[in-house]
Amino acid sequence: MTSNLFLKCVATASIALSGSVVHAADWFPIEVNQVGADGNVVKVEYQGQQKASQKWPICVSFPHMKDPFWLAANYGVVEEAKRLGVSVQVLDAGGYTQLNNQISQIENCVAGGAKAVVMVSIDAEGVGNMLKTLKDKNIVVIDAFNGSNSTDVAARVLTNPRDEGFRAGEYLAKKHPKGTPEVRVGWLPGPAGAGFVEGFNAGFLDGIKDSAVVIAETKYGDVGKEIQARLVEDMLQTHKDLDYIVGTAVMVEGALPLLKARKLLDKVKLVSVYMTPGVYQGLKKGEIEAAGVAPIVTTAKMTIDSAVRILEQGNNPEALTRVDTIGTVYTPATVGQFDPSITFAPAGFRPVFSFGK
Repeated sequence: MTSNLFLKCVATASIALSGSVVHAADWFPIEVNQVGADGNVVKVEYQGQQKASQKWPICVSFPHMKDPFWLAANYGVVEEAKRLGVSVQVLDAGGYTQLNNQISQIENCVAGGAKAVVMVSIDAEGVGNMLKTLKDKNIVVIDAFNGSNSTDVAARVLTNPRDEGFRAGEYLAKKHPKGTPEVRVGWLPGPAGAGFVEGFNAGFLDGIKDSAVVIAETKYGDVGKEIQARLVEDMLQTHKDLDYIVGTAVMVEGALPLLKARKLLDKVKLVSVYMTPGVYQGLKKGEIEAAGVAPIVTTAKMTIDSAVRILEQGNNPEALTRVDTIGTVYTPATVGQFDPSITFAPAGFRPVFSFGK
């Protein structure tokens, strides 16, 4: 599929059922990377649809609601369900160790009448059998954010963890190119085995290739702040010569008070693979070296829009099968250019688990 075909396809979505043109909501058009089956990447302009033709019931499965990343995704899902006029049931699996819980929640939601599933996979391989079963039942599945290894999905809308890891690594590599003094990094990408962690790892290693950046140690663990803080403490105890600690935003938020208490902020710099409100505040204060940003809220909206598009149009040859939203890296010097509304839920937002029933 070419980008022209997609642009042709989405252009028709700006026509309302009455035949009159309706102005798009302000989250689109948005430039995204369209990834073909051959891996080739083309930048295209993504256009959202107008109202759905019926109140499609959609399940949305998140790994957990422990951090602002998934809270922002929850907000985006609910806002897009409101805009399109569909219903959503949001599922919280309880953490990255709860694969069986995620599978049973999705199966129960589908048994309750859902026509589509937006799934953030806990395990890239472990959801494969379930996805095959859903495909056999003609359930539309949107592989969201982290990505799975299954081919039994209707479309993918990803923040592309590999790209996120690469951006963090590339930032360090440009700052410390080959031939300059070696810098040592503690790398904490999240829970071992999770698809997004494998993506972070692959991207980060590629980003620092042929540079002066050396990984002193990699530590894995669930993305809860207490667990990540303990891992950072272990890292600091074991490695007295660290120049950077790099990893998830939850890790960075947990590490910041530890480094302050030990008066190490000037010696050990923090780099976050993605952005949360806490990381944002740290960047503005100059306490964090750098942070990657993915448009989490917008990505979540695109997952619902994609599910409705396929429910309405079917898997036609012009349907978009994979998009990766495009992120960037901010530093204290550039963070003023960052638009929080595409990445964070509004202050005071609480998780919404059911809308439009």
